Amino acid sequence: MGYIGGLLAAGFTLIVLGEATADNFERIRWVGPFAAGFFLVAAIPTFLWLKERGVPKPHGVSYRQIAQQRILGTFHELRYFKDLSVFLVSLLFSMAGVYIIIAFAFIYGAQVIGWDESVRNIMFIIVQVTAAAGAIGFGFLQDKLGAKHTYQMTLALWVAAIVAIWATPALTEWLNQQFGWQWQAQHLFLVVGCLAGLSLGSSQSASRALVGVFSPLEKSAEFFGFWGLANKLAGVLGIVMLGVLQTLIGLQASILLCVGLFIAAMLICVGGNERRGREAAVAWKSS
Repeated sequence: MGYIGGLLAAGFTLIVLGEATADNFERIRWVGPFAAGFFLVAAIPTFLWLKERGVPKPHGVSYRQIAQQRILGTFHELRYFKDLSVFLVSLLFSMAGVYIIIAFAFIYGAQVIGWDESVRNIMFIIVQVTAAAGAIGFGFLQDKLGAKHTYQMTLALWVAAIVAIWATPALTEWLNQQFGWQWQAQHLFLVVGCLAGLSLGSSQSASRALVGVFSPLEKSAEFFGFWGLANKLAGVLGIVMLGVLQTLIGLQASILLCVGLFIAAMLICVGGNERRGREAAVAWKSS
């Protein structure tokens, strides 16, 4: 639903506000108020119909002390959930790669591929549509293969996507020589974008599902908090690493860092056992 919402919001801005150019500044600067209004409208159903079932309880201590106690308690209890811990470490590597792609994909398109404004807009649409398809399609696949195997498949898909992104200029030249085509790198990059979008949607949905599988119901908020923390740390680490590499070897070569990150995530995840992780979550709930 998030990908579909992003597609609708972006389509509206392109149609109503126009291109993001200096000449169109007076119209495109309204994208900020539009985004604020979009958030407001999207939040209305939550404000109106989502009911809070929790009941406030007096604790007799400050919220800061409660927070410290619960964080320390969660860290202590993670030792009972070995497979969740393994997965969170794997997630740190995989999401570092994902955040690099999210942050640098359009910079890569401009600097390495040299795409036109129209191709950039088409790429955004392609990524949103294929990401939504990946999230839904791999959800069905996950029911049959299991969450861990599906997650590892999405990481393998990412490796293929990154290699294709890196090889796009050379592959375009080779195809033109072999078949007499007149393709530009930006045209092939749109095809690669389908693979990247599919990888994006499937990997993010599969990672969330694994946290749910490994979390007891009464501790799901805590463990999804750790999932969010791993995501934030991954974003910082991934972008810093790529930024340093880019200054040394250039953007096209440094994008291969993502291949290493996704392979590392796959290898780490091998140490996790989905069945054992499920059993640990159920045993905690019943204790």
